[in-house]
Amino acid sequence: VEPVDEWTVAELKAELKELGLSNSGNKEELYDRLLEYEEDEEWDEDDWDEDDSGFDASELMASLAGAALRNRVAIAAVLGVAMLVAAVVVAGPAVLDMLMPDKEAEPEVNVWDFILEERNQTDVQTFFVNDDATENVVLSVPLPRNLSSVYVGAYWGEEDEQPGGIVGCDKVTVEVYDSSVNKSNQYSLSNTDAMSQDCDADKTEPWDKIWYQYTLDLPNMTGFEGTQEEALALWEQYNGIGTGEWRIDVTVDVYTLWGTVCDCEDGEEVRLTISYIEYEVNMAKVAPPDSTE
Repeated sequence: VEPVDEWTVAELKAELKELGLSNSGNKEELYDRLLEYEEDEEWDEDDWDEDDSGFDASELMASLAGAALRNRVAIAAVLGVAMLVAAVVVAGPAVLDMLMPDKEAEPEVNVWDFILEERNQTDVQTFFVNDDATENVVLSVPLPRNLSSVYVGAYWGEEDEQPGGIVGCDKVTVEVYDSSVNKSNQYSLSNTDAMSQDCDADKTEPWDKIWYQYTLDLPNMTGFEGTQEEALALWEQYNGIGTGEWRIDVTVDVYTLWGTVCDCEDGEEVRLTISYIEYEVNMAKVAPPDSTE
């Protein structure tokens, strides 16, 4: 601080007012107050070099408290900030960890196996369908079952019972509706024509004349590497496939020879085969190899 002779009363009052200190009194009192403030603000550099931290928190607290009492000013806010800074310097990482929470841990990446358990199911039923009639058959598949393969086939045959040796098989139409089947778009389909008159009249061709084959191509899911969330997402893709209702309509139309001359049959006895493969997907985490081996 410059000598007292170089200060005017007005300058001292202005300086003290800027510092937030009382500026009442004569020149000597004003100068002493400024000098005392400046002395309190000085730091002994030797104290900063003590130990590793070079910081004496107790001395800082005492100095701040003493300044507040001597100058009798409202500096509670400033004092609070200073105390927080001192606490951070002294406590270090402990306080910083409390103020700044840890980052969220990264999801763990593992190797996963998806094991398929399959069961074959076959249902064969025979029924008579009158001319110009339709038989409805429904295959209902509830959750949590899944179907990897669905086969629908129809067979019918006739004995030669017609006048003059004329054998006439009615037209048979078999249609499969999968609009109520979950994820039916994941199947590939191969099939014959939906309608046929090619029946086994002499009982020498006992195979299905109309058939549909739905096949699900399941990928190799062994050794999938990813997080548990990614593995569950893959597992979900292959669950619930084929559930719902597979509706099968079998229709017989009147067979006529030369217009209305011969209505040879009153209907057809149809054997309907529904064969499918159920599967379950079990997900398991692959244990890492033993490091001791």
